[in-house]
Amino acid sequence: MAGNISLLLFSFLFICIVTFYLFKKWPDLDVIDLYIIFVGLHFGLSPFIRGLHFGKDVIFDFRNSNPLAIGLVFLQVLMILFIIRFISLYLCPQLMNYLKIRHLISLWYQTNKYVLFFIYFWLILFQFISYYKYGIITYISPDDYAEFGKHLPYWFTSMRTIYNIISFCVFMSLFAYIVKSNKYQQYLLIILTIVFIPISTIFGRRYFIEMIVASVIFWFVYKKENIFRLKYLTTGLILVCTFFVFSNLFQAYRSVFQSVGKIEINKLDNPFSAALNYNLTIKNFACRPGTWEFSFLVINNQLNRTEMTTNGKLSLEGFKSSVPRLFWPKKQFAVVDDILSELYNVNPKDIDIGKNLFGVGQVDFGYYSIIIVSLVILFIIYLLGILVKITTPYPTFLWLISGNIIFFLINIEENGNELFIMLKNMIIILILLMIYLITRKIYSMVLDKITAVRQAH
Repeated sequence: MAGNISLLLFSFLFICIVTFYLFKKWPDLDVIDLYIIFVGLHFGLSPFIRGLHFGKDVIFDFRNSNPLAIGLVFLQVLMILFIIRFISLYLCPQLMNYLKIRHLISLWYQTNKYVLFFIYFWLILFQFISYYKYGIITYISPDDYAEFGKHLPYWFTSMRTIYNIISFCVFMSLFAYIVKSNKYQQYLLIILTIVFIPISTIFGRRYFIEMIVASVIFWFVYKKENIFRLKYLTTGLILVCTFFVFSNLFQAYRSVFQSVGKIEINKLDNPFSAALNYNLTIKNFACRPGTWEFSFLVINNQLNRTEMTTNGKLSLEGFKSSVPRLFWPKKQFAVVDDILSELYNVNPKDIDIGKNLFGVGQVDFGYYSIIIVSLVILFIIYLLGILVKITTPYPTFLWLISGNIIFFLINIEENGNELFIMLKNMIIILILLMIYLITRKIYSMVLDKITAVRQAH
């Protein structure tokens, strides 16, 4: 019981600290504040809910867990957040002006609408192609992938790896168009967004949550409304109910979505009764391990044996996995869960938890992670600020760049392994920008020559 009480205490303190900071900062938020909010959800709200369940989830039973290990999980994250917030505010305040949420929304509104809606309809079409041609709706289980994954075309698997990132980018721009458009255009855009979000987030419930939470934050920040006022409690309750309805449906049909092949419609549960069956979501929350539990796993083991670090091996494997085989045909890399199961001498299924950046840094470098992870996040923020400043004249590329980085930052549950994938995507976008600039320059030169020839005649 001491473990659950410690979990409730430390997570509550974490929530209070984050809430107090946001209360003082609101509504002048920037990208780092957005990151802090999502960290607060995963390391504040999620463990607090878990602490209310005095029992075992899929992996851990916290009733007899070490309170020191639990406390260190929250302390590590708080120290990293303090470092990145302090340094960003006092060493590069001008650069942070480019990363204000309101400023970014205004820039996203300038995205080329033809490009935006082409991608919008392609993402929806891709889901239909995925189902009707390959029998795949959402996440492919490792067993299914081992059976037929090698037979899937390269373009299809490549598209799946970036689908969630591109979907989030489309959502950002749709939101910007909604808040900047007139009344009738707003209604149409809201309908398009309502249609788009369930289809694009069928890969997982967390992507739906990320879009909903981001939309709430973007709306209140852009409108300069105080989200802490009591009159917005009703709005919050409506959003919570909306989440539960979506989550109930997702849980009811989850096994169907994740199976490969045609769906037998007559065997599906009634959608209305499934949407109202809240026990499905509550039961899942009680058993599902949060990404903060990965940090606990690492720190708890290191308290018992201080040498239990991989000396950067997880980060190295992340880099290797991000390099396309086109450039490294004979590359071989290990699965992260296999490395950790060997380190902790457990079954890989016992560490099937979302790998956050804090935990990966801790298992790779020990308590040096407080400095290393802080520097990594500051580098990402600084890179985003510079690129937003440079690409402001090219809003479509700015949109893709900012969406790629922001998605990485707020996707707390998976960003531990995806740093180099995010950087790879960034390099691809910059290459496309260079091709665009070179093409435009050549076109301008050719046009000038044609104009000069015509004037000569």
